[in-house]
Amino acid sequence: MKKGILVLLICAVIAWPVRGGTDTLPEPSGKYHVGVTYLSFTDLSRKELFDDSGESNRDITVKAWYPSDDVSDPEPYMLKSESDFAVKYMQFPETYSGLISNSCRDVPVSSGEDRYPVLIFSHGFGEHYSQNTILMEELASRGYIVFSIAHHYEFKFSSYPDGRLIYIDMGSQRFQRIMLEQQNPKAMELLQRTHAAVSDEERKKVLRETGEVLPLLLTESPEYWAEDITFFMDQLEGIDGGDGIFKGKLDTGRVGVFGMSLGGLATNAACLADKRVKAGVSIDGGLYGTLLEERPGVPFMYLNSKRFLGYGNIFTGNSAADCYSFSVKGSDHYNFSDYSIYPVPSIGFLLGTIDGSKTIEIMNVIVPAFFDKYLKDDAEIDLIERAKEYPDIEIVANGV
Repeated sequence: MKKGILVLLICAVIAWPVRGGTDTLPEPSGKYHVGVTYLSFTDLSRKELFDDSGESNRDITVKAWYPSDDVSDPEPYMLKSESDFAVKYMQFPETYSGLISNSCRDVPVSSGEDRYPVLIFSHGFGEHYSQNTILMEELASRGYIVFSIAHHYEFKFSSYPDGRLIYIDMGSQRFQRIMLEQQNPKAMELLQRTHAAVSDEERKKVLRETGEVLPLLLTESPEYWAEDITFFMDQLEGIDGGDGIFKGKLDTGRVGVFGMSLGGLATNAACLADKRVKAGVSIDGGLYGTLLEERPGVPFMYLNSKRFLGYGNIFTGNSAADCYSFSVKGSDHYNFSDYSIYPVPSIGFLLGTIDGSKTIEIMNVIVPAFFDKYLKDDAEIDLIERAKEYPDIEIVANGV
């Protein structure tokens, strides 16, 4: 396989092997134990854009975490086929082969509540559906059923329920066009200007220009992923009405969407396109293309790294609903993933000076609080006060 390159939102993680033994993810704080399972779906109405033959339909695979009362042996962080692939071809540290989650495979959903609100997550470009497992387990332990979509061919890998592995195809024509687009020297220049911009006018200009230089990555891909999200929401009634684990357990009237990096942009697009979404969170995704001019009409939160310090007024401006921008000083892009405490050496320059566990803590506090407020109608939650508990957070809010 070819090695990935990183510009802006993409980082194909390349690292030399680091030996390590068994380790367990931080334990979630909620009252529920956590279950995990795998799903897949085929959208017969759409063709797969990364299939050069144009013959196959769009598939998505999904990893789900959910509240449970059962305790059994916890699952590995990745399935063995996934970790073997990651270590051999993506050069993940050996640490990932022994990493254990807090989730148990295919156990029943908890009887603690009749139904649970639904959250749908999108990973970053070139990443994988397990990249934020710590946050997924936290949310599930606190009473959410969380579905993480693998957006095929703009990811590292995922698995079908029968164990088949699917992984990135760097040879497809569309992927090659995306990579070529990022080799434009102006792309890196714009990344530097993102950090250096000192006025809202200058910040908005650099975001607009970045979208123009990277239209496939920052406009077309988020829209394609948003179609995946909408398609998956179409499946929720069938999942709830079927004979599987989630029978009668999904509250399809309380659906939130969130994502990291490119998944954050897809979240914006999904909130604009689908009125079934009641709240959204973008984690270090920014705003590009047409998303700069439109705002979701639902409660929304931007949780940002240092690259978007000062962008709060742009993110929250013109919002028709409560909107927050929380930017964490000293953090960088991959602090908002499990890499923050399980790093790989080659992305050290995308991990900030902040203690890696601090950003995990912030996510595990702020993201559940946001969804508790807007999906569970907990009016007593004051997100601004929660954010003020962390001096590292720059706070901007609109309509609150």
